[in-house]
Amino acid sequence: MDNQLTILKRDARGRVRSTAEARAEAVAEYRRSGLSASAFAKMAGISKNTFWNWLQSHGLTQKRGPAKSNVHPPVRFVEVAAQTAPASALLVRLPGGATVEVADERQAALVARLVQSLA
Repeated sequence: MDNQLTILKRDARGRVRSTAEARAEAVAEYRRSGLSASAFAKMAGISKNTFWNWLQSHGLTQKRGPAKSNVHPPVRFVEVAAQTAPASALLVRLPGGATVEVADERQAALVARLVQSLA
């Protein structure tokens, strides 16, 4: 925050009480901070859930859908036969649509390491 001390008032149950203006100011400061929402909430002394609600009310979040599985589809390798005539480039298409073009044979080892690290 910008060197100004903002005291958040709390009720008897320890909940943060703030005006709409104070919430808007906190959200604006969060956007300038570059911090994650969790880190900013902790720094500001606001519950993560409360701060999340403030962000939602300012249209800065999306409602979460069903939890995504961390299971990745199996990697598939395709055998290719090299042509006798030198090709101008090797094109590697990765899942998700990314494409890697290998124009120099010295880059082949680098691309192989890249593909292995994605597996």
